[in-house]
Amino acid sequence: MHIRLMCFLCLILCARTSLGASLDSLKQVQKDSVKVVKMPYKIIPRQATLKSLMIPGWGQLYNRQYWKLPLVAGAFITLGMIANYNQVRYTKYREYYYVVSVHPDDPNYTPPATVAVPYEDGVTRDLDVNQLKRINDGFRRNRDYTYIGMALAWALNIVDANVSAHLKTFDVSDDLSMRVKPIMEIDPLSQGMVSGLSLSFNFKK
Repeated sequence: MHIRLMCFLCLILCARTSLGASLDSLKQVQKDSVKVVKMPYKIIPRQATLKSLMIPGWGQLYNRQYWKLPLVAGAFITLGMIANYNQVRYTKYREYYYVVSVHPDDPNYTPPATVAVPYEDGVTRDLDVNQLKRINDGFRRNRDYTYIGMALAWALNIVDANVSAHLKTFDVSDDLSMRVKPIMEIDPLSQGMVSGLSLSFNFKK
């Protein structure tokens, strides 16, 4: 009786050990069979163009050209500061120009000959309508030119992102090659030998 019980316990222990080993080997096989496939980073020129159209520098970031981001940001920050500089002074001198100019909506208003204008250096100068008009027009013109420069910088940012994306997707593999072969032919007119070069391109299929 005891011998049968011991044999039964041995069989259970062996079966449990074998089952555990089978489960461990199954887990190892599953772990080995599951492989993480990392997809290569694909650049789409249309995506780079749209991103740069929405936010300057986003297309360069999409193209992984991180060194261009400070250039784009610096250009727009500088142009923005110049535009703000001219806008603030244009607004300031426009108010003084309004004081010394004729008011069509108020025929009874008599403008003064000059008005005291405090400059940025702390000196106050008396300026007439012509002087204020030149100063006012100058700051407005500089502001408008700066806005045009910002629009051009935005356009260049889009073109750069598009061209860079196309260059990054251009096929430069070994399947794209050029072969140069010398050729010798008979010219039917002169009945003489003509030498030349033959260029052949092999494109990737």
